[in-house]
Amino acid sequence: MVLPMWLCARAPSSTRRSLPAGHTRPVPDPTRRYDDAMSTPAAADDFALAQGATPLAAIIDADIAAAGGRITFARFMELALGHREHGYYARPGLAWGRDGDYETSPEVHPVFGYLWARQVAECWERLGSPQAFDLVEPGAGSGAFMASMLDWLRARAPKCHEAARVTVLDGHPRRVEEQRAAVAERGHEVRAALFADWLAEPEPIEGVVISNELFDAFPVHLVERRGDELREWYVVASDGGLRLEIGEASTPDLAAYFGRLGIELGDGCRAEVGLAAVDAMRALAARVRRGYILTIDYGYEAERLYAPWRRMGTLMAFRDHSPQPDPLAHPGLTDLTAHVDLTSLTAAAIESGFAAAPSVSQTEALIALGIGDQLESARTPAASDHAPNTTAPPASDTLDDPAGRGRVRVVVMGRGVELDGLACLQRIEAGGED
Repeated sequence: MVLPMWLCARAPSSTRRSLPAGHTRPVPDPTRRYDDAMSTPAAADDFALAQGATPLAAIIDADIAAAGGRITFARFMELALGHREHGYYARPGLAWGRDGDYETSPEVHPVFGYLWARQVAECWERLGSPQAFDLVEPGAGSGAFMASMLDWLRARAPKCHEAARVTVLDGHPRRVEEQRAAVAERGHEVRAALFADWLAEPEPIEGVVISNELFDAFPVHLVERRGDELREWYVVASDGGLRLEIGEASTPDLAAYFGRLGIELGDGCRAEVGLAAVDAMRALAARVRRGYILTIDYGYEAERLYAPWRRMGTLMAFRDHSPQPDPLAHPGLTDLTAHVDLTSLTAAAIESGFAAAPSVSQTEALIALGIGDQLESARTPAASDHAPNTTAPPASDTLDDPAGRGRVRVVVMGRGVELDGLACLQRIEAGGED
C-alpha cells in the first residue's frame, strides 16, 4: 500500500479542496508542457524561472536529481501538496472559502452541513440508535463541514449528537489542530488525529465516515496511450523551472489498473490514475466493522472518466479562485486536483465487505435530503453561524446547480447495514440519475 506523505505522517513517538459555480475544469497546455518531441533545451525563459521560485522548488529539484533526473507526476503532486514544511496543505495561515484559492460546499453556507447531518442521523437510526457511535471526517478542511453537522444534530437530533464520538482527520499536524479548534469553538467535543495514526489503531469502528472533496486531492500518475503502449509523463528540471517529459510506465500497477477495469485508453488520450486514492479507501474501509462511508467528490465512473472522447484528462491547478494553465508552476503555492475514478474507489471498499449504491449527483442528493425545505430554516440560521439571511437562496442555487457544485458525485457504501431507501439515494431509486 502506498499512501501520500501527508497521510503517512505520524505523530512523534513522545505524543503519539473547489471550483466557483460556473467554472469548468481546464486541461494542461498540450503544446508547451506535454510536448516530448523537444529534444534540445528551450531558450532560457525568465518567466519560467519566476514560476519555480518557491521554497519548495529547490526540494523538488533535489528530489529529481536523486531519482536520476525525473520523478513521476504523482511524486511531484505529493511534494507540492503534502511536503511537511512547504507543501500547499502544510502552509501556515492557509485560507479557505472566499479568502483562499477555492471554496468548497461547506464554506458556501452551513445548510450544506445541516443537510448531511440529516443523513448522519438516519444512518445512526439504522445502526439501531446506539448510545455511542463513531462520526469521522477524514480530510476535514476548514472544519466547517463537521461544525455545521454537529450544530444541526445538537439542535434537531440531540440524542444522536450526544451519542456521536467525533473525530476529524488530516495528514498535517497544523491542519489537524486548526480543525479541532474550529469544531470545539462551536461548543462540540471532538478528537483530532493524524490520518496515519488513526488508520493504525487496532480497534475497528462502528458508525459513519463522511468526506467532502478528499480523494480528488490525492496524487495521480499522468499516463497516455501511444499505439499499443501505456506511457507515463514525468517531471524534469528545465532552465530553472519544470517541464513534463514522456517515458515508459513507472510501475506495472498502471497497466494492471486498466486491466481490472477492462478499459483501454484511446490512442493519444491522456488520463490520471489515482493509485494512492484507491489505497487510502482500502485502508479506510478496513477500519470500519459496521457502518457507512459517504464520499462526496468530483469524479465519474471509470467508463466515463476514461472515455475515448476525453482526450486531455481532468487535472487542474488553482490559485485565487482561478484555474492555472501550468500545474507545475509555483509548487507549494498552487492547489492541484483531478477527478476521482469512482469505480475503482468503490471496488476498494467492496474488497473489505462493503456494498455500494450507484453514485448520485450532489444536486440529486441535496434535493432528496430536503434542500427546498431547509431554505426557510436557513433564512434564520443559528446565531453561531453569523450568516446573513439573504445568503440562503443564492447558497441553494450554488450548492445544487447541476452545472456547478451540483455535479459533484456522492457515493454511499455500507457494511452490515442496508442501503435501500437511504434518504440521499431516493432520487436515483425513483429514476432520477443524470
